[in-house]
Amino acid sequence: MSEDTNAPRTNTGQRQPIINAPLLVILMSALLVALHAFVTFSSGADQQLIMENYAVVPGRFWAPAGSPYVYPDHLSGLITLVSTALLHADWTHVMINSLMLLAFGTPVARAFGNDVRGWGLWMLLFVGSVVAGSALYLAVADVNGPYLIGASGGTSGLMAAAFLLDPWGGKRPLWAREFVSFSIVFALINVLLVLVAPYALGMAVSWEA
Repeated sequence: MSEDTNAPRTNTGQRQPIINAPLLVILMSALLVALHAFVTFSSGADQQLIMENYAVVPGRFWAPAGSPYVYPDHLSGLITLVSTALLHADWTHVMINSLMLLAFGTPVARAFGNDVRGWGLWMLLFVGSVVAGSALYLAVADVNGPYLIGASGGTSGLMAAAFLLDPWGGKRPLWAREFVSFSIVFALINVLLVLVAPYALGMAVSWEA
């Protein structure tokens, strides 16, 4: 019987998993990909229905009472502030967000701990960041603006939290040079995307989220 000698190992000879990330982070990344596959292979009519009911749609969110376009109840509208993170425009979009979630969600999950409390804190940060991004988009977007979809708000929150951690597992203050530098670079990248993406990618980027 042969043994695979090419598998990653630690100094003690134990094999390491290919994706060395906490289970919660792996599950969330897989969920984004699985849901995008489900939407992709749905009919065109079903895709439109999913977008109208689970993406952040400014025109529907701010529709006046009595309009046929308004949500049936307040809860239906509020749910979209979170469910928008589960929808993506294409495979490139979902893969970028999944990889960002793996990259930045991993150190944050390890800092919070691999227990119920740690998982809860991680989800609170992710969902809270998604809601904050959705709310900001609704506050500044035109009422006839495009749908907002994607987990960028959540991954941005995880990215910021990851940069607040130092290499030894401690926490940096908000005014730390590394965090301030990251914030400036991140803001410049978002501005660049807003200016370039419509021409380079053929689609607009919702920088607010």
